[in-house]
Amino acid sequence: MSQREAQQAYVDFMKKHNVRVANMSWGGSVKGYEEALELCNIGKTADERKAIAREYFDIELAAFKKAIASAPDILFVTSDGNSNSDATFVEAYPAGVVAPNMISVGAVDKAGDEASFTSYGPTVAVHANGYQVESLIPGGETLAESGTSMSSPQVANLAAKILAVNPKLKPAEVIAIIRDTAEKTADGRRVLVHPAKAVAAAEAKARAA
Repeated sequence: MSQREAQQAYVDFMKKHNVRVANMSWGGSVKGYEEALELCNIGKTADERKAIAREYFDIELAAFKKAIASAPDILFVTSDGNSNSDATFVEAYPAGVVAPNMISVGAVDKAGDEASFTSYGPTVAVHANGYQVESLIPGGETLAESGTSMSSPQVANLAAKILAVNPKLKPAEVIAIIRDTAEKTADGRRVLVHPAKAVAAAEAKARAA
């Protein structure tokens, strides 16, 4: 199975099992492909590797967009990445992709300040704690981990709670509630999720329906 087919297979599996929210704590970029090609000694020159990387990346990106679009009733929560750069500028995906059923999450530390590693940019909708978060690792042990891979699951969890109190909501409506109840910092760079406000807003919307 090619990567292109795999992306659709993943989403088809989710649709088959009536998934409402999916955490997507992963990603790729043209630069990442170039580095992998170099490590595998593929491509005679840097320019050739860059061309091959671009081809592979474009194929995978198109497949990803098509798969996401095929599941409008699933909310995909993506980690923004740990590049300390603009996700759209470095062409990272899924963080750099815009879709009505997808929300990208950046990371802050426990004080609510922007984490030094988090990616940023116009596609980042909200932020959650991504610093020294207690995380389950293979083998069943827990470890304090840092990264946007720790912040996006928190927003996925929040989305699931919102749907628990108001299951009629569509992905775009869940995203709107999360964004509208979040607290924007004075510098405008951080939009901190507020779980209590978000769930209360979802409950109020359900009562009004």
